[in-house]
Amino acid sequence: MTTESPIAGERGPTAWVAIYTRKSGDENMNGAVTSIDSQKAACRGYIRIQKERGWQEYPEAFDDPAESGKSLDRPAVKCLLKAVREGRVQAVIAYKLDRLTRSSRDFHQLVELFEKHNVGLVSATESIDTKSPQGRLMTYIMVQFAQYDRELDQERSKDFHLARARKGLWCGGLPPLGYDCKDKQLAVNEEEAGLVRRIFELYLRLVSAERVAGELNCSGLRRKLYRTQAGRLFGGQAFDDDSVIRILRRKAYVGRIVNSRTGLESPGQHRAIVAPEVFGQAQRLLDEQARHEREEYGVNRNGFLLKGLAKCGLCGGPLAGCCRPKRSKVYRYYLCQAAAGPCGFRSIIAERLEEMVVRKLEESGRDRPFLEGLVLAAAKRAKETAVSLEEEKRGLEVGLARAGRDLGNLRQLLEINPGIEAAVQEIRKLELLESEAHASERSLRGRISRLRAMPCDVDAAQEALHGFGSLLEGLPVWRRIEAVRALVRRVRVWKDRVELDLDEFALADIKRRLAQVPDSAAP
Repeated sequence: MTTESPIAGERGPTAWVAIYTRKSGDENMNGAVTSIDSQKAACRGYIRIQKERGWQEYPEAFDDPAESGKSLDRPAVKCLLKAVREGRVQAVIAYKLDRLTRSSRDFHQLVELFEKHNVGLVSATESIDTKSPQGRLMTYIMVQFAQYDRELDQERSKDFHLARARKGLWCGGLPPLGYDCKDKQLAVNEEEAGLVRRIFELYLRLVSAERVAGELNCSGLRRKLYRTQAGRLFGGQAFDDDSVIRILRRKAYVGRIVNSRTGLESPGQHRAIVAPEVFGQAQRLLDEQARHEREEYGVNRNGFLLKGLAKCGLCGGPLAGCCRPKRSKVYRYYLCQAAAGPCGFRSIIAERLEEMVVRKLEESGRDRPFLEGLVLAAAKRAKETAVSLEEEKRGLEVGLARAGRDLGNLRQLLEINPGIEAAVQEIRKLELLESEAHASERSLRGRISRLRAMPCDVDAAQEALHGFGSLLEGLPVWRRIEAVRALVRRVRVWKDRVELDLDEFALADIKRRLAQVPDSAAP
């Protein structure tokens, strides 16, 4: 019923056995021993039976009272594994194996860790023996069933939420600003509803989510405040443009419920707080503004080398490229877009900032130790990324093999019964998924190949950066922009200095990266 050697007295007369318990927040208690106290009672009874072998309950409690078993990212599990690594326990006991984990991958990791530190694994109600091949096989089968059960619960939960959405009922989660959740339904919070209507009115007048956020913050208004069951408050942060846009896009305000998984939209059973014509007008303005921003970003007519890269060193806000025509000349400068008002940086002339960045790149080319560190970091990250992508590719290949088998079975079924419409639809769905998976697999192969072949050439990086200013001379503006973007991830700007975050991968393979800068017609 256990791994034998770690708790059979090899470490002395006393074998410390740690009890681990877990209960999911949504598990019901009808007929199942799922409470923390019941699990502990069963484990302690098992330990008492083994008292002659020197078993003693480890005094520290390892309890996760409201945690899912889908991963090991749980507070008590982390403390338990720390005790295992430090040699403080000789065995771990749980009421059932699925209390410890419901993931086969995590179970393999646990078994490997326990064997490494000679720690036994015990289930108070199941026969577990990870020392014999037959025992390991049965244990792995039990874990696979636990994982299947968890995935089945997830599908049932998704179907339940979809059914509620079809009925126009709130599907759970935190209620949006303007509503409270009462009896699992949305109820209008009149005070917050007034704030929601004000946000829509401000946006229709100002046509800028950023300016709306500034108006709200200057008035001392904040986002929705929530209270946990324990009475702890959270939320209530200042508004920003993203939070304003999320409010403007939320269809619950016009009495609609949207299922996030399927996109199904149904009339809600709650009361709307924004007029449909006001909501529609806001959507048209948002769509138009988003399209305009995409076009402006893609064209970059005024040739700002650092558009989207530059951040204010004082407040962290973005530096936007701005133009000011004067007589026959256009003056370009970067202006801090601080959300909470001017931060003290104000603006900097575009030519001066771009010259500082080019000079900083050239200085980096003269710093050999700095470049070596970046290139070594890139080589290490490339290797780790390639290993991760290989695992992802293997998982994709397993999925493709499974899809191929399912398609074969369905096609055989159609040969026998040609009129089964559900099978035809399932085949089309699987063929689409298979096509997408093949495309993803090819993309992963290409990425892995490029990472494996990355040259990590410090000399080439030093040479290219050392003459970067000369490289840019004579190039059209749009090619200068592409060249800077090929190497720089972010620029932090102060009045008198700049700091660059360089792309390690680009530096390691700088010849290919700069060669990829297109020399066709400007966009």
